[in-house]
Amino acid sequence: MPYLTRKITRAKWESGDELGADEIPADAVTADLRTTGNTLSFWKIENPSDEEIRITALALATGAERIDRLDLAWVEEDGFQDDGLSLNPNDGRTPVVSLRKNHVDVTKLDLDRLCKVAVSVSQAISRGQHQRFTKKELINIIVEAVGKGLLSLSDLAPNVREEIEKELGNLPTQA
Repeated sequence: MPYLTRKITRAKWESGDELGADEIPADAVTADLRTTGNTLSFWKIENPSDEEIRITALALATGAERIDRLDLAWVEEDGFQDDGLSLNPNDGRTPVVSLRKNHVDVTKLDLDRLCKVAVSVSQAISRGQHQRFTKKELINIIVEAVGKGLLSLSDLAPNVREEIEKELGNLPTQA
């Protein structure tokens, strides 16, 4: 069953003392589900294995202006389709060309449909369908991808490139 992954801010999805366990904090919705053109961006994976989640982290981290810790949550694609949400596959914004095709937009969002997305994300988090990547882990993922030739350092934003070059300079040389 395919899944859709999205960057979130994990702490914002915790209800805290002022909300009930089943209530979704407005801060989570306004921060993590902010739309542009009534559209939300997701990355498609076939299953939530560590490797596929790392691939999504690679796509997002290499498309960013700087490397920060990253929280990802994943929801079942079928659930979105069952809720009547429109999915539009299109090339994602990442310098890893082979991953661009993994991107999909959820389109035609109105308040009702956005609420369905929020409920799906909240339920996924409650079920443990989320993972955090530290800055160090992301740097290692990118370094590995550069080593495999999946992308070039020149494809990265200046701040990201600087971090990766620094890490590459710290790697032991092979004899």
